[in-house]
Amino acid sequence: MCRESLDCDPKVAEILVAHPDLLGDRLLGSFLSLSPEYTFVLEDEDGPCGYAAGALHAEGFLQQRDSSWLPAIRHKYPPELGTGGAEAVLFFHAEPLAVPQPVLRRFPSLVQLGTAPRVLDVGASRSLALCLLSALRANGSRGVFCQVSDTDRQQLSFYSKLGFVALPVAWGSSPGSQLLGRLL
Repeated sequence: MCRESLDCDPKVAEILVAHPDLLGDRLLGSFLSLSPEYTFVLEDEDGPCGYAAGALHAEGFLQQRDSSWLPAIRHKYPPELGTGGAEAVLFFHAEPLAVPQPVLRRFPSLVQLGTAPRVLDVGASRSLALCLLSALRANGSRGVFCQVSDTDRQQLSFYSKLGFVALPVAWGSSPGSQLLGRLL
């Protein structure tokens, strides 16, 4: 599912053949390892086609990701994988940006949503997202946040329809991305 929406150059595609878990590790690995109880999967007749992943206590999740999960994944995907590989694994070797404390206080949970391009039923994606938000709320969360690329109009629209708004915080984000938040 993770590879369906990827349009990459041949060098990166070659690395993905050699390391088939790379995209899954990048998109969902930390959630599956550190917060599996808040990971939901959407399936159709062709298999997995969407996911909703979250962390109830984002601050602890991010600390654990940085201190234990990232070192292990960096060992799994060393930068020496080659030119295409270095580009593909850059995410794992870049220092993660700290989420501002005001965001973590107001929106203590982290979410990440994704669907394959073949999913045309927005209702299914919405239901999946609402399952995650309901689970987080039922376990005490009062708000959630996520990071979205400014160029991903489809994701921005989807999150907006779920009630997320752009957070007006100073954040040393990579150019072209923003934090969105929603109270529960």
